[in-house]
Amino acid sequence: MNRSEQMAAVPQAHTRPELALRKALWQLGLRYRLHLRLGKIRPDLVFLGPRAVLFVDGCQWHGCPLHYSRPRTNPDFWAAKLAANVERDRRQTLDLEGAGWRVIRVWEHEVRDDLDLAAWIAREVEAPVVAPPVALRIWRVEALDEAGDFERRHIVDLRDSNFRDFEERPRSRRRKL
Repeated sequence: MNRSEQMAAVPQAHTRPELALRKALWQLGLRYRLHLRLGKIRPDLVFLGPRAVLFVDGCQWHGCPLHYSRPRTNPDFWAAKLAANVERDRRQTLDLEGAGWRVIRVWEHEVRDDLDLAAWIAREVEAPVVAPPVALRIWRVEALDEAGDFERRHIVDLRDSNFRDFEERPRSRRRKL
């Protein structure tokens, strides 16, 4: 398979972490709709009664601060792709919150302990809205040396467009989840 065929085979819905989390939420008695269209946005799970939505974000595709690893091949393409994904996440989060929805985002690596995470999500879905949590993303990574083994990771918050930070560190090696 060429690269395009490989990328087309990556599932966008019904991923392993999403399926595990759905099963745990169902066991707790939470009922939801799958990939229900809200305007132009399709959250992974929609809880209609409490007006809450859930996204299970993949670490590599959405810039997880713990697990994102800068690809060494075609870096310009992947940098633009990551920036576009993070900007879409920001736009979707703000649009849904502006329309009165509670937005809950979890990372795929957080789904390891399904029942604990599901219990936390159940509390978040049913709890009164206070202040939404910080949602940090890596939106750009620059190589700082010739070999690309040291990098500067630029970090943004989905809800606060003024928040910008960075960290310089050795290149991340994607850890098995």
